[in-house]
Amino acid sequence: MAIYLIRHAQSVGNVDGKTESHASIALTDLGHQQAQQLTQVLPQAHHVIISPFLRTLQTAQPILERDGLEAEILPIEEFSYLSDLKCKGTTLQQRKPWVDAYWQNLDVDYVDATDAESFRDLYLRVEALFTFLDREKQRYTEQNLMVFSHGQFLQLFKMLSENHQAVSAQLMQQFRHNMLNQPIKNTEFFTY
Repeated sequence: MAIYLIRHAQSVGNVDGKTESHASIALTDLGHQQAQQLTQVLPQAHHVIISPFLRTLQTAQPILERDGLEAEILPIEEFSYLSDLKCKGTTLQQRKPWVDAYWQNLDVDYVDATDAESFRDLYLRVEALFTFLDREKQRYTEQNLMVFSHGQFLQLFKMLSENHQAVSAQLMQQFRHNMLNQPIKNTEFFTY
């Protein structure tokens, strides 16, 4: 029995579709198929945690239905470092100049707007999940916990679980390198 950390299935945002808000991005048809396929590879869940973002609920839904569960929501949503308002109705390609500018800065405390977060904010949310899971870990020696989250959130979680370190520009740079060169794929999962 284990704690599974799972990235959501393919979303409209992953295929350069226009999005209205970070939270409302839905799965593609392929994403729904990928979510259904998880029922064939993941064991029975005893508890399911999702982020407040729609795509994690849609990814978890087949598991929730299979195992007769309701999801608990925790603040494990994607890293929203760009303003939601500024990004409304844009594609990945249209956001690319803003993304590149953000990552060239390497300022862990920079906030794009009041509806965005800093890298430090992401780090603190990941740390909060570690605290939560460490407190709950004993409960899952004989049960399975499924945690459905997002690529960037899980990337930082994985990095810190392998080499815990303080938040810094160096960590931010290493994180960006890993996101570009070793991204966590849709529906990819690992155990904690």
